[in-house]
Amino acid sequence: MPGTLFFKDVGPIGDTDTNALPVKEIGPAIGYYTQVLGFSLVERDQTSARLRRDNVQIGLAVNGRDPEQASCWFSVGDVDALWRELDSKFASPGIIDEQEFGGERYRVFFAKEPYGVCFCFSHPLEPAASD
Repeated sequence: MPGTLFFKDVGPIGDTDTNALPVKEIGPAIGYYTQVLGFSLVERDQTSARLRRDNVQIGLAVNGRDPEQASCWFSVGDVDALWRELDSKFASPGIIDEQEFGGERYRVFFAKEPYGVCFCFSHPLEPAASD
């Protein structure tokens, strides 16, 4: 179904700032986020960039923070389609699993970008019908 691979929302995990995801070099990071994750460049300067995909806007920054300590989640329309997209680009997505958070069940997988920022991609599962 067209349009199911839609980025709906983004949020931090821990104290990560999704408007300043840490990277070591801005140029190569923009390349990865646009070519592999499918974001479009909105604006950039020497040490930061703003990117967008569908309803989601994020920022990248050479800010001295450790990318290995940063993580965020993305809500998407179809986790399986996104997994296939990333796998086709050799992005090494993790296994798809079902997890519960806040009393709701989600279909999720994790992936890391080359600098080490960890992503959780998810979409909610429909509640089971009551008997």
